[in-house]
Amino acid sequence: MMAALRTRFPTPAPGLPVAALLHAALIAWLASVAIQQFDIAPIVEQSVEVELQTPAEFEALTRPPPPVPPLVVAPPPLPPAPAPAEAAPHADAPAPSPPPPPEPARQPGADGLIHPPRMLSQRVLADPRSRGALAALPLLAPDERVEQLCGLEAMGQIHDWQRSFEPDRVTAYALGDTKRAGHVLTAEGAAFRSRRRWYGLRFACTVSADLKRVTAFAFHVGEPIPQSRWEALGLPAVH
Repeated sequence: MMAALRTRFPTPAPGLPVAALLHAALIAWLASVAIQQFDIAPIVEQSVEVELQTPAEFEALTRPPPPVPPLVVAPPPLPPAPAPAEAAPHADAPAPSPPPPPEPARQPGADGLIHPPRMLSQRVLADPRSRGALAALPLLAPDERVEQLCGLEAMGQIHDWQRSFEPDRVTAYALGDTKRAGHVLTAEGAAFRSRRRWYGLRFACTVSADLKRVTAFAFHVGEPIPQSRWEALGLPAVH
């Protein structure tokens, strides 16, 4: 049998731990010398202030500034144009003709009555407010129908002649009897009411053969009737 091989390591010298301690001390001294030669400045801590902002404030700070609009300069005002020189009147030039005179207002005729050029009773009957009167006309007796047509014509003509009057009722026989000759009704003592006041009226009214429209009319507005006489004459203030 082969004998087992044994390896023998050298026994450390008794002074080896002391040498190792000396070696470590030498390295530490060299390191301290090297640090002193570089003169490293100590690090100083600095504080930083932080300000908290809302999202709207942050957006306002980061938003780009609005563009500056271009400067608009108004042009200087132009000097007024010189007025054209008036031409001297020529000796042979005709003088300008004067403006035509205004159309004269309707004046009473020789009989003292105003004769309007157009009849208005048909227009009054066409008004929706006259619907009841239009429906009642065929039901009246001939004399009453003529009287109603002439009363409507009187109200329309008086207002058309003087707009300050607003007639709402006419009585053909208030101050005297009426006369009828054929298709002509004459009322010398009529009256009409306007704005709750009664006025004297006389008129001559001509109706068509079928008693449906007025073909001619003439009238004259008299003086206001005193209120003290209204009751005796059967002239109501209202209705």
